[in-house]
Amino acid sequence: MDNQKTLTTKNYIGYAFCDAGGMLAFSAMGSYLSVYFTDILKISTSAVFIIMLVARIWDGINDPIMGFFVQARKPSKHGKYRPYLIGGGIPLAVSVVLIFTYIPGLSSGAYIAIAAATYILYGMLYTVVCVPYGSLASVMTVRENERSLLSVFRSIGGGVGSIPTAILFPMLVLVDNKLDSGRLFTAMLIIAVLMIIMYFIGFSWTRENVPPEENPHKMRFSETLKSLLKNRAFVLMSIVGCLLMASSMYMGTVNVYLFKDYFGKGGLLTVLTIISYAPMVIMIPFVNKMIKNFGKKEISVVGLAISCAASFIVFVLRVTNPWIYILMNAFINLGVGFLTLEVWAMAMDVSDYQELKTKKREEAVNYAVFTFMRKVGQALAALAPFFVGLVGYDSELVGLGQNTETLKGMYTVSTLVPFIMFAVMLACMILYPLNKKKTVQMREELAKQREAY
Repeated sequence: MDNQKTLTTKNYIGYAFCDAGGMLAFSAMGSYLSVYFTDILKISTSAVFIIMLVARIWDGINDPIMGFFVQARKPSKHGKYRPYLIGGGIPLAVSVVLIFTYIPGLSSGAYIAIAAATYILYGMLYTVVCVPYGSLASVMTVRENERSLLSVFRSIGGGVGSIPTAILFPMLVLVDNKLDSGRLFTAMLIIAVLMIIMYFIGFSWTRENVPPEENPHKMRFSETLKSLLKNRAFVLMSIVGCLLMASSMYMGTVNVYLFKDYFGKGGLLTVLTIISYAPMVIMIPFVNKMIKNFGKKEISVVGLAISCAASFIVFVLRVTNPWIYILMNAFINLGVGFLTLEVWAMAMDVSDYQELKTKKREEAVNYAVFTFMRKVGQALAALAPFFVGLVGYDSELVGLGQNTETLKGMYTVSTLVPFIMFAVMLACMILYPLNKKKTVQMREELAKQREAY
């Protein structure tokens, strides 16, 4: 019998605040970090890619360790996962300011060292917050409709957290289509303060309602990883999560380069964001009804098919009018919108599926692996400045104009790569085994299994 407390509106909003806080910085770095490294610090595009690749390699060690640490930790009076929102959130906010602290007059090697150190520190602290935060949803409720709503509210929070970067930054930190380091630092300082406030609200407004296991089993990394690799649903959803992150960050970065150099209209990035995400916002009130009628997998497949078609068309057309480009991006984001809203609910589904198969509840470890795959997506997104550099982008020509062949190459890498990512995501979702019928069956079997514990 389900004796868990029903989640309140305050719980949902509190959970959303946590992701809003994280996304304030995450979205800013997703769109402007590479540009900051190349245009302000004058770090080569290949060096930027290496820095981000090294950071992701370290995450391969750091993330699972954090997952096992959190899973093995006994709950405090505030719960098992909530304390990390404050304990990790404050240092995370500080690291964000450090990344964008520009010290003039240093050597190229010094800038590379500082960029690498601060970015890797940010990634470690992001894990300290993100793994417990993602696991928190699984202990707030076991009800599918509430978990779906938590995923939606998380996406709403993430969307709200992305607003400053998407709408205000083009007007505040770009001056004559060039990035201003002083304005960017001030903006990130304000963001850091807002992050801390939001994490405190999230901590105060959320609750852990699902009791922990009374006799937790001994965990072994090799056994857990081996069992996860045998879980087809988990593997496919991890790939999808990786590419969802990669496509979002990649497009966010290349669009900055594209609009300031190819279109010469950096200010239109605000319009791009508003028009691109408006369809997804309109869809939010209907998500739960769509899930009930069709299922998460089924709608994700249709949506990704739309994104594939729209991204392929914009690649083939090679548009020169920024308004047509903006319109096509609205269709791309409409297609992938449902997956964006429900990816966290599906992450919990595959974690539950893992519990059903192994009879072990390891949500923190599972989420750590999922988080690591999303960080792999960040590494793939780092191909944005690498590809832009590969086609001839020269940071010394910022504001003066890149050559024609470079601009053509920038358009190609800005549109072809997202199409490939959407196509792979579509293939994975077609193969994803947890359709509507299978998910309902899993819930019933898992409920019986938990009663037998």
